[in-house]
Amino acid sequence: MKPSTKTGFKILGVVALICGVVFFCVFILPIMVMFHDWDKQMKAGQKYMDSLTEKDFQVWTERTQKYLSEFEPTVYPIGAKPVPPELQQLKILRIDEGTNYVGYIWMGGMDHTALFVKRMSDGSFQFAATYNDESNKVIWPKKPEPR
Repeated sequence: MKPSTKTGFKILGVVALICGVVFFCVFILPIMVMFHDWDKQMKAGQKYMDSLTEKDFQVWTERTQKYLSEFEPTVYPIGAKPVPPELQQLKILRIDEGTNYVGYIWMGGMDHTALFVKRMSDGSFQFAATYNDESNKVIWPKKPEPR
């Protein structure tokens, strides 16, 4: 093989390597970072919902009653309320509301992590934890464990 051909292949290899690195840095790495950030955001909500105590449920009930009393049916329900600083510290990104529920959202869009507090017909409140699109459960009132 001629020296000029070898040089050409070396240059082509370096250009291909540089193009691969640029492609990775511009397209692949930002997507990986975004998914990592989403995962951290979802885990923050999951961890918080799993740590709630009976006292916490009382505070969340009072907060939800306040939001429900202020609910405007003509306002778009998703993200209608600004997130107060104490909920921002919990990494809550959005508050959704309806006539009988308030959703405290850690992640929405492609996947969902949220605490939904629903006012029942008897005036009590039910708390449902949505960990992701495949996993959710009622976390309050506690149901007796099956025997």
